[in-house]
Amino acid sequence: MSGAAVLIHGFGTSARLWDQVLPLLRGEVRTLDLPGFGDSPDDRYSVDGMADAVQERLAGLENFVLVGHSMGGKVAAVLAARRPAGLSGLLLIAPSPLSPEPMTAQDRQALKAAYGHPELLTEHYRQITQQPLSADGLAQLVSDGMRGSQAAWNAWPDSGSREDRATEAGRIEVPVSVLTSEDDPVISPQVVAHHLLPSFPRAALTRLGGSGHLLPLELPAEVAAFISEKQ
Repeated sequence: MSGAAVLIHGFGTSARLWDQVLPLLRGEVRTLDLPGFGDSPDDRYSVDGMADAVQERLAGLENFVLVGHSMGGKVAAVLAARRPAGLSGLLLIAPSPLSPEPMTAQDRQALKAAYGHPELLTEHYRQITQQPLSADGLAQLVSDGMRGSQAAWNAWPDSGSREDRATEAGRIEVPVSVLTSEDDPVISPQVVAHHLLPSFPRAALTRLGGSGHLLPLELPAEVAAFISEKQ
């Protein structure tokens, strides 16, 4: 398989999530800030709205794979179910499941409460990672958390993560590959087994260890190898 890679970041981050992965990839790569995150002024905060924004970035691509991390994995899968012309593969990295993500009410409230508070964001990112983040890497995450839209930030725990899109998995015709970490506290092995894989029973699953939820920052070489193998 040889084509472009379209990289879709996860909740609260931006296209900068992939900065350590990009130098390790070959061929054409496209990134974007999802609506309400990074520098995007877009206000399409629903899963479909975010998928629309990604689909607009596909113009001119004749052969490509969609690569989604976390929230971006759900967005990528919903877009793949639309069967866009030129799509050759779906790569999901610690992805939110197509079924409702099993977050407690307390976790949803804590996530919303972290918005706009650097100290709470710092604690949040430390809790969801295993590999130590550099000072610059942590500062970048907090910066992305601070510059996102509060409406977009709240839309995911309130709505997007609750959407049940599992039936759409049957419309995906391209090979699906999943990369997870056994030590991910967000998309845990239990979430993978009981909420993610039932939608993708034929997916090729790669399990790593030693990383939390932010694999593109924690294990960039392994993430790049995963993408390059399928690209």
